Amino acid sequence: MANSTLIRKIHMSCPLCDRTHEIEERKRTTTIIIKGEEVTYEERFYFCANSDEDENEFETGAMTNENLLNARNAYRVKMGLLTSDEIVAIRESYGLSQVDLAKLLGWGEATISRYESKAIQDEAYDTMLRLIKDIPLEALEFLKKNSEKFSMVKRLEIRAKIVEKLDSYGRMSRNLL
Repeated sequence: MANSTLIRKIHMSCPLCDRTHEIEERKRTTTIIIKGEEVTYEERFYFCANSDEDENEFETGAMTNENLLNARNAYRVKMGLLTSDEIVAIRESYGLSQVDLAKLLGWGEATISRYESKAIQDEAYDTMLRLIKDIPLEALEFLKKNSEKFSMVKRLEIRAKIVEKLDSYGRMSRNLL
C-alpha cells in the first residue's frame, strides 16, 4: 500500500478475510516491463485493513482489465503508438463498428477489437490507422480496395461519412488560408 492514494471507502464482501466490511479503493503509480520496456502507469486496487500485511490487496476482474489497459496505453505512449482511446476515436469519427473498420483496412475482423481492448498494435498497423485519421482520402482508397467486403448500402454509408470528413477538412483548410 506504500505511496497509494485513497479513492473511496466502500462496504463489500472481502475475499481476503471472508467478511463484509469497509474496504478502501486505492490507486498508485506502478512500474512494469512490457515488451522489454519499463513503463509506469496508474493502478487501482482494494485494500483490506483486516488482512495480514503480506496479503492485504486485491483486484476485481474489471480492475485487472483496466489496470492492464492502462499499462498497455502507457507503453503505447512511450513507443509513440496510438492509445486504445485514440483508436476508438478514429473508428467513431467514421461511424464504423470494430468489424467494419477492420474490413475497411483489410484486416481480420477481431483486430480492431483487440487493439481497443488489450493487444498492442505494431508500427505498420499504427501507421495505417494514422493515415485514415489524418488523411480521409486514404480511407476512401481503402474503401475502393476492400469494397467487396461490404454490402452496397453499407459501402454507400461509409463513403458518405468519408466524403463528409473530406468536406470538413476542405473547409478547415480554406479557413486557414
